[in-house]
Amino acid sequence: MNWKYKGKDILSHDDLDDKCTDFVYCLTFKDGMKYIGKKTIRSERRLKPTKEQLAIRKNYKRVEVKDIPFVKYVGSSVENKGREVVSKDIIYCCSNKRTATYLETRLLMGNKSIESNELFTNKNVLGRFFDNCLDGLIKD
Repeated sequence: MNWKYKGKDILSHDDLDDKCTDFVYCLTFKDGMKYIGKKTIRSERRLKPTKEQLAIRKNYKRVEVKDIPFVKYVGSSVENKGREVVSKDIIYCCSNKRTATYLETRLLMGNKSIESNELFTNKNVLGRFFDNCLDGLIKD
């Protein structure tokens, strides 16, 4: 099962934009349920400068971009264990984690994912809003 983005199969980091560090995705399971999440695929590592770099400038910053494996990734949610994945779709590619978090939250809130347990397996948004958050709602 390959990731798909805009109808194209994604087999490695090379198939995505070089600026893409995170993406927002949707997993669809055999029983019709869906899961929306985000995944970091590249990270910046700040390393100590080498002796040659220190000789050039004292406050030299060395940054290395490291690829994080994602091709076989199928989500980190406990609710998805044992479910057969039918499709893995990338919805948005992002150049920073903040944008990915915003877009994931917007999708989860907009689709009322934690309110409707019939369609989504998501049980919380940002680890702050859970599926029981509307228990205190007084209906007139």
